[in-house]
Amino acid sequence: MILRYAALVLLIAAAGSAAAALWRGGLEGPVARGVILGAALASFGAIGGMGLLAWSFGRGQTQFFGALVLGILGRLLVFGGVLVYVALRAPAFDRIASAVSLLGFYLVFQVLELWFVLKGLAGRRSGA
Repeated sequence: MILRYAALVLLIAAAGSAAAALWRGGLEGPVARGVILGAALASFGAIGGMGLLAWSFGRGQTQFFGALVLGILGRLLVFGGVLVYVALRAPAFDRIASAVSLLGFYLVFQVLELWFVLKGLAGRRSGA
């Protein structure tokens, strides 16, 4: 389950980043680099969060909620830290493009994560 999810996340991130780069005329500008940074961060967070959830399935309720909280807090810290760094110290990346790209890809990946989790739970209930 996690490998298919990771492949789909990376495919969506690559396609979205490529489309944004082509729309902006290439990778030279700070806006295109900001979009790619946002997509990469969201992909990293999505794959890491799903990895934690996949690990917690089949374990107890404490491990599941621990993985859930760790995934949420980990993403919050990494996303926030990188966005603060970009805003303060990285003029090569556009702040707005980075934040909007991160939010957009994050929302898409959350929908995808929910779909995979529900699909996995339905498969476990049916015995497939």
